[in-house]
Amino acid sequence: MAQRQRNDSTHIPSVRQDNSRPFLTQKALLNSLHAQQIFDRGYEMCANALFSLSVVLRFIGSEEQAQEVDALVDTQIDQTLAEIRKESLRLKEVAEGNGIETAIGYTSAKTIDVQITSPRSIRYLAIIREFDGMMAHLDALWLSCVITDSQYARGVYEWKRRILRLAGQIRQLATRAVLAARRKETASETVADASEGPVVDADELAIEVATEKLAERD
Repeated sequence: MAQRQRNDSTHIPSVRQDNSRPFLTQKALLNSLHAQQIFDRGYEMCANALFSLSVVLRFIGSEEQAQEVDALVDTQIDQTLAEIRKESLRLKEVAEGNGIETAIGYTSAKTIDVQITSPRSIRYLAIIREFDGMMAHLDALWLSCVITDSQYARGVYEWKRRILRLAGQIRQLATRAVLAARRKETASETVADASEGPVVDADELAIEVATEKLAERD
């Protein structure tokens, strides 16, 4: 039987998948195919990176470094969430202005059990859920002929790319931060080892000096 290959795109340095980690399970209903695809391709990768930043970086690096990276990640997540909500509201207003009912159905909606492994992973899940809600308005406008096929396809593509790119950026940030902290730790250990040097007893040093002087006379 063929074995399932591990997806290296979700691997973060110093995050071992066989380590026991705490998690909460949250159910999430994803209606649109596009939200389901984003979850399948981006959630685990992003969740592993966020766990690495919350736990691993603090273990091998400094709290100051971890907080600096946390601030960058929080800004990216907050900005993406705010812009999805803004676009969703805009699409809703367009639909209402055209008398369109946005409570549409989906043929293959899925309820998934999501493992929450860090405080920020639930926020990336929130981005996916907000996008799913936005898709309901976009689908309604498309099915009602308010937007064209090309406009619909372009809108879906751009938002999916942006949300998946956010997961990739967080993963890259986590990888660089962990590797940088690991290099700094290794460098510190090397300097410490070199500064210690061999410990020489005073009597032994005196004997060595006397021996060298005798050798010079000969």
